[in-house]
Amino acid sequence: MERTDSEKQILELNFRNGFIDERREASPFDSEKMLQLLPETVVDKRTLQLLEIHELFGALDHTVTRVGSARLFHSLVNPSESIELIHAKQDSYAELSGNERLKQGIREFLERFKTGEKHLFRLINAHLNPVASYGDYRQAMTAIRTMLAEARKIAQPETVYLDSLLKNILGFAGADVHALTTGPVHRTFSGVLTRAEKKWFAPSWRFRPSHFSKGSLVPALPGLFFGVAWQTGAWLDPAIAQTMFYMTSWLNVFGFLHGGVVKPFIDYYTAVLPVRQRLIDSNHFASSLEAVAAIDELLSFVTYGERFPHPTVLPEVTNQGRHYFIADELRNPIHGKSNVRYVPNDVRLDAERLTFITGPNSGGKTTICKTIAQNQLLGQIGAPVAARRARMNMADMITYQAPAFDTLNDTEGRFGTELKVTRDVFYRVTPKSLTILDEIAEGTTSHEKLELSVDILHGFAAIGNTTLMVTHSHEMVEHFQKQGKGQYLQVEFDGEQPTHRIGEGISTDSHALRVAEKIGFSPEDIRKYLLEKGYLQEG
Repeated sequence: MERTDSEKQILELNFRNGFIDERREASPFDSEKMLQLLPETVVDKRTLQLLEIHELFGALDHTVTRVGSARLFHSLVNPSESIELIHAKQDSYAELSGNERLKQGIREFLERFKTGEKHLFRLINAHLNPVASYGDYRQAMTAIRTMLAEARKIAQPETVYLDSLLKNILGFAGADVHALTTGPVHRTFSGVLTRAEKKWFAPSWRFRPSHFSKGSLVPALPGLFFGVAWQTGAWLDPAIAQTMFYMTSWLNVFGFLHGGVVKPFIDYYTAVLPVRQRLIDSNHFASSLEAVAAIDELLSFVTYGERFPHPTVLPEVTNQGRHYFIADELRNPIHGKSNVRYVPNDVRLDAERLTFITGPNSGGKTTICKTIAQNQLLGQIGAPVAARRARMNMADMITYQAPAFDTLNDTEGRFGTELKVTRDVFYRVTPKSLTILDEIAEGTTSHEKLELSVDILHGFAAIGNTTLMVTHSHEMVEHFQKQGKGQYLQVEFDGEQPTHRIGEGISTDSHALRVAEKIGFSPEDIRKYLLEKGYLQEG
């Protein structure tokens, strides 16, 4: 199956940047480094941080291998723009969910691959001690051979995506470079070659990944012979044998130095590293590891769906000209995993292009917006979403804009800085985009903020993308209500306590006093502090 360019980047980037660091047991790969170095595609990096991408990855990650874990994070950072790939992954997800024999076979395959993966990536990342590289080299070659042997045991998949991944793994057996993993490896003036590649008349030097060789054993033979003769009295007079043993001892030292130091250094630079380079340069090798990672990612989706304590479903994903998102009993994929009582919400983002969400502080406005965007991400990588039913359109851009604190680099001040972010978002969106705005035009007067916000939102409405606006400005929302534009949702409270449900309506209460009381900074708290410190007198 043909894959997108972004999906082919993961192994190449790993070879160059070491995302999968086998030396770090607690963290199999550097997700922060990957996030920094990967290019922005559907989702910008500020949005990914606001959407708690590392926490979302942690909730979804049930991978067995390190390369699978890296592939899963890569997918979340770069969601697919291919509807065909999403549908193919969904088909294979369904097959894997319903075929216990196939699922168990794949899990056993991944577990066996995992046993040698550390050594394989030590070789790939060149994290080897030249003097002690033989063990890791042999283990890496064993890992590759095990990968092929175990892949042959997997039951034949029926879906195109899984079948193509399995064929990519097995296809490495037909590559020229595969013979280097089974041996022998010949060093020539043209580099390391397999037996089939080497011309019979070409000078060559066979590589043996061991400290023991003719160069280290032959010098020791005289000393061994005379030592046995000395101790047993056979062949020679013991006095003569003793003398000859001491005279040839320097050959033993030479053999030790050759096998323990000289040979490993020579082999490392003339055989180990060249074999590593040929593997890295091989498209067949990269494709086989990429396929292992993709299979592990798919199994992780299945495991996530099985273990999530609430209903999950593969969404119906379309690729129409305009974005929409519809879900029944939608839950947050992070918090819903650890909270069996997590409150679901029905979401309808289809008929209206503008959706206003109002309500008091700490009521769940931000959470519902993150929940929508996070589930959009899951659906767009072929994973199940945390809902009972869901339909969505492919998003060509997912943006979450929230107020940011001023920094010394913000020469325009808070208002100008945030307005530039809104401007950049506005000029990039299309009708297929999902845009979440958490207050805009902050840092100016209420009147100017209202006027500018209205103009900006009219612009988004004209483009026709899905826009969610989180705001405390009920005056702005009422402006659009009078014009019959948008839908109006509010977070519901039971007295002073949030229910975390959303319903129709416009909230005019921010519960600012309740929040101030909760953090100990209400007017009464201020008065008590001033009285206690003597800054204020009673009466």
